[in-house]
This record gives sequence, structure tokens and C-alpha cells, in this order.
Amino acid sequence: MESPHLIFLRNAVSGQPVAVVPLRDALHRLDHMLTGLAGDLHIPYAGPYVGLGQMTRQHQLCIAEHQWSTQERGWGVAICVSHPVHGWRAEWRLATVSRERLPIIVQALPALFAGYAAAADASPAAQRPSTKRIHEIAGIFAH
Repeated sequence: MESPHLIFLRNAVSGQPVAVVPLRDALHRLDHMLTGLAGDLHIPYAGPYVGLGQMTRQHQLCIAEHQWSTQERGWGVAICVSHPVHGWRAEWRLATVSRERLPIIVQALPALFAGYAAAADASPAAQRPSTKRIHEIAGIFAH
């Protein structure tokens, strides 16, 4: 049995109408899941662009070790400034983006997981259980 929040997000990707509060909850749970997986794998990945309007390449989904504050640092996914000068500076967590950016984030999830699975396969961590789990999640979003 797959995690209900992943099924909910897959349905949202496929265009099923969803309410904002449960969508943010599902993204929060996904963020938490990815924090554990990325923390185990330690594989940085620059995923799809998720910018708004004319600035489509201004922000990007990135899996890396992020510095959230002076006390909080850790691996996970974030919406980052994609300009090279800023070096993937984390701006927001998945569930905390604006209402306007939420559908862009949801639609980027299949590409994020497909790309991260490929990056994990090309790394020394290819045989780890966390890589297998990333592939399982990518498979959920691929259907």
C-alpha cells in the first residue's frame, strides 16, 4: 500500500481538482520524506525550473544540503534561486510557496523524481534502499 499523500499528489498532477490545504499538507509530507531520502543519499540535483511569469528560469527545484538558518542545515528539497551567483540558495520549502506557484510545483514533481532517480543511478549510492524508494516514487508519478 502506497503512502496516501503520494497518491493524492499523483492525482493532482493528473489534473484532478484539489483543495489548497490538503495539497500543502501532502507537499509537507513529501518534503519530510525527501529530507530523509536525500539525507541518506547525499546526491545534489538541480531539478526543473519553477519560476513564475516571464521569469520561468529564476527558481528551480533543487535537492541539496540547504542552509535554512544559522542553526538549521540539512539535505532535502527546496525552491532555490537558480542564478549561479547565489549557488542554489533555498528560498522556500515545497508547502510554503505562494498559491500562484503551487500548481507549477505540482506539475514539476514527475520531472523532479525522474531526474533524481537518474542522478542516483549514476552515483555510488545506486544500490542503496533509498535509491530504490526514489525509483518507486518516480514510478508513481510516471503513471
